Amino acid sequence: MIRLCLPKEPYWLDLPFGVRLHVRPLTTATYEAARIKGWRKARAIAREFADLKAVGGDVSGLPDLRDDDAVAGFSQLLFAQALARTAILDWEGVLEAEGAPAAVSDTHVADLMLIQGVAEAFVGLYTAPHEAVLAEGNASRPAADGTSAAGRDTAASATTTVPPAPVTEAAPPT
Repeated sequence: MIRLCLPKEPYWLDLPFGVRLHVRPLTTATYEAARIKGWRKARAIAREFADLKAVGGDVSGLPDLRDDDAVAGFSQLLFAQALARTAILDWEGVLEAEGAPAAVSDTHVADLMLIQGVAEAFVGLYTAPHEAVLAEGNASRPAADGTSAAGRDTAASATTTVPPAPVTEAAPPT
């Protein structure tokens, strides 16, 4: 069974620091596109990082992108930025450096997602309806080839705790 309860109209998200975001409903296509875009950009920047560092370029503003964990973290930031760019229609509580309300723009959205608490809350709240569907098992699929083909082997680590029963020869039928 599946519950058809995902938002279909734009709605508001309340984030830390008094920020409110008016967002369009999340679709699987939007989520996956943002996730892949974040991963691809992070990998491309990591390659450029290595090239730049090799020729003595300044990479001081970036994490050490030779480390897979740093690339994964950077990918998450880029994912949050890509997701926010497609999601945010309007906002409240976001100000420019001078104190005037900031217009929703790609640059301002990217800057907002640089604030770790805001980015984390945004991704968590915005994807929550889809995560709830996954948690219910609504997105599960059958195993690839049979009922246990995709399952992990649970017997490999089993130990024998009792000796096996003695084997007796069967008596011939009379």
